[in-house]
Amino acid sequence: MDDDEPRRFFGPSRDLGSTIGGGDGAQPPPRLGDPLSAADAEALMSIVGQPELPESWKQGFFFAGYQSYGLQQVSGGPCGVIAAVQAFLLRALLQRAPSAAAVLEVDEKLRHEALLDALAEVLFRNAGDGKKAVVLVPSSSAAVPLSLSSIRCLQPALFTSYEQLRYHLNQRPYRDLLLNPSGCGIPLLLYSLVWTRGVESIRERDADDPKTCAMIGAHGYCTQELVNLMVIGKAYSNVFDGTKRLGSAKDGWCVLQGVPRRGNVGFLSLFEAFKCIESHYTVLFSPDAGVDPQDANRAIELYYFDQLARQSDQIRLTVLPRQLPSHLSTGFEDGESMIDRCIRTKWKDASVDWNGSDVIL
Repeated sequence: MDDDEPRRFFGPSRDLGSTIGGGDGAQPPPRLGDPLSAADAEALMSIVGQPELPESWKQGFFFAGYQSYGLQQVSGGPCGVIAAVQAFLLRALLQRAPSAAAVLEVDEKLRHEALLDALAEVLFRNAGDGKKAVVLVPSSSAAVPLSLSSIRCLQPALFTSYEQLRYHLNQRPYRDLLLNPSGCGIPLLLYSLVWTRGVESIRERDADDPKTCAMIGAHGYCTQELVNLMVIGKAYSNVFDGTKRLGSAKDGWCVLQGVPRRGNVGFLSLFEAFKCIESHYTVLFSPDAGVDPQDANRAIELYYFDQLARQSDQIRLTVLPRQLPSHLSTGFEDGESMIDRCIRTKWKDASVDWNGSDVIL
């Protein structure tokens, strides 16, 4: 059968005791639940935040060819999801690749394995707290589950170990559903993240305001809650460390939840510097696994990648901590690159050399 020919998928086996044949580390299939009820579908989309996902969200996870390690974003909207997966993908490459050069010029096989690592990490170890993952799969591979009325075709497939999930992400139907460029991999990951964490857990335990918590906000963009769910496993609204209390003991405290621990990938934002936040998410990384991000005494080589920019050239930045250029007083002046300013929230008073690339303002 031709690989491009549509296939129908009627769900994995309900029998956790059965196995898929082969001596290649095969894992038992997940347990498949009943399709979403009308109430389930409504609860899911209430947390998603929109009755129908924007058309810009209809894409899967795939490599563009602009940079060998880089995922492609087709149009504006799901940048937070793609950037978070990209960051964990690069982290996986640093663990798998034999050298920095192998990260920057990664081959097809290695980047595919790293992408599966990234998807498994955000689902099982983050949203699932290292205990479980639920992948919501459509009853047909031809389904387009973007709206409240169409997601009732989704069935929860429960994975109870990281190895089980990681193995099946490379098998049909999961591989085709998530990695088909023109498919619905991003919506399916979004739904699966919410279902894994739990609608009630997000609403009652994570959200500052249960009535307004959403994964997709204005103009179809990712919210901070969704990015935090992927990066730290909790759909918190804030990026400061720990928790903050507003109000008083007399009038009652309002507790705002921030980042509870250092994540496996970092997050830089202008929010704390300007009390506002940009709506586009991109990635900065070092291909050298030996770099200590807390070392403020030597030059640090970073690469910048924007999955939406059709970025044909590698952009290498040299960061010199504590060497603010003489013409700047704070490093956050108007006219300074947003990327430079984000970098200075991590490395105080840094100078940033774009090494001949055009500065992205």
